[in-house]
Amino acid sequence: MNVPDGNPYLDTAAVAAKIGVTSETVRIYLKRTRKRIADGLPLRPQDLPLPDEQFRRSPAWLEATIDAWIAARPGRGRRPSDS
Repeated sequence: MNVPDGNPYLDTAAVAAKIGVTSETVRIYLKRTRKRIADGLPLRPQDLPLPDEQFRRSPAWLEATIDAWIAARPGRGRRPSDS
């Protein structure tokens, strides 16, 4: 699904593919983010942002949201390099 400005929504599988992990890993990242919020803790740069939209039970992020999160994440870890 696209929003009017052409910024597409990404589902869990699309986010996983974009960052080089499994869909289950993205679900774990989201669960950790929600737990931090429930515990009253501030989000860190490495925490997956909350979804921009929810379609039925499926979270969805604007591609720009995920791109900004990727750019702000500290370290490189096992994530694919840009080169």
